[in-house]
Amino acid sequence: MFALPMTSAWATHRSEAEQAIEEAQAAYAAAVKAGVASEETASLIKEAEAIMPDRQFTKAKELALKAMKQDTFAVEQAQGATVDGGAAKQAEAAIAAAEAARKKASSVGGEWRDTGKMIKEAQDLANSGDFAAAIALADSARRQGEMGYEQAIGQQGATFPTYVKKPQ
Repeated sequence: MFALPMTSAWATHRSEAEQAIEEAQAAYAAAVKAGVASEETASLIKEAEAIMPDRQFTKAKELALKAMKQDTFAVEQAQGATVDGGAAKQAEAAIAAAEAARKKASSVGGEWRDTGKMIKEAQDLANSGDFAAAIALADSARRQGEMGYEQAIGQQGATFPTYVKKPQ
């Protein structure tokens, strides 16, 4: 007997993905009505719809939820909801610092694989109004950039030991 992990990230049923897309479309319609619709969220919804025939339900749901969060936040802003300006500025600064660290690491060939993805996700979180999560993720990305730079600099003069054979 064996156990399978049953988390929300495990799998999504078609109906869940379809429902998420419908909710995203409704949020987008509200954003259009409020005059704050973005091309980015429309594109996310189209992408979610496009991958449904390939049975990528989990990814479609993620895309739809991201679009819905961004449109909902934009509508709330348009209706006069206040945003913690300090948190927004902190998120913006954290994302900028992460991008600078990523570029520094990249300049010496030390950029890690997921750093850019983390920065983009942090920006998406900030666009959705989740500033605390954006700051945390951007800080992690910044640290990856710093460590990637340190790793690349530390290995610049490294050579293979004599017992390692070169490919022929």
